[in-house]
Amino acid sequence: MGRFRGAKILALGIVGAALFAAAQASAGFSPLDSADHEVGLLAKKSAEIQINNDALYCLTLAIYFEGGSTGESEEGQRHIARVVNLRAQSNRRVWGGSDLCDVVFYNRRGVCQFSFACLPLARRTPRFGPAWQFSESVAVDELNGDSDVHARFIRYYMNPALTPPRNACRFRREFVPVLVAGRHHFFREPLPRERAKIARGEYDECKQATKPKSKKATKSAKKAAPKKSPSRLATNP
Repeated sequence: MGRFRGAKILALGIVGAALFAAAQASAGFSPLDSADHEVGLLAKKSAEIQINNDALYCLTLAIYFEGGSTGESEEGQRHIARVVNLRAQSNRRVWGGSDLCDVVFYNRRGVCQFSFACLPLARRTPRFGPAWQFSESVAVDELNGDSDVHARFIRYYMNPALTPPRNACRFRREFVPVLVAGRHHFFREPLPRERAKIARGEYDECKQATKPKSKKATKSAKKAAPKKSPSRLATNP
């Protein structure tokens, strides 16, 4: 596993790793975090914690590509950092275990846990400018326990503006909304008694996902679609 992690970091750029080597460091449901003002698992003990450079680099990558490089607010980036860190702390195989880099780059059957990790290398190589530096500072605070985010149960998030209705519908029917930070909506896993209720819920995203296309749109799509050559059909059935 160590070799695998090292290869992934190297693939993202030796320069970035070297830079880090110098670092010092909705409705009807009760959001469990709304009244929770204790940091809990992430006690503020920055003086006692020595940040792992690999973990810092990988967490910064996730924050940067999931929010920082797209102009997400500080609040949004801090909550993204919390989700990634809490997944690693949960040490669940389905999320990649306890190692932050393994969590960030977890890929199951070709589907990446965090979408940026499946992008071509050129598109997931960070630009080491102000946006990167800010995402790094967010990662440092999260790993040191100095973040002012109090949410302890959020494990999922989505950006509704960039999420297809079908995927957004799945989020609504499987997870409980907790809060909105920046452009992202954050969710927690449901309690057993909540599962049936959210699965039966009616959500706008689900209506959009099941809405049939108009005949006019279907005809336009067929007209615009290029015809496939016989050879292509034979080689790619």
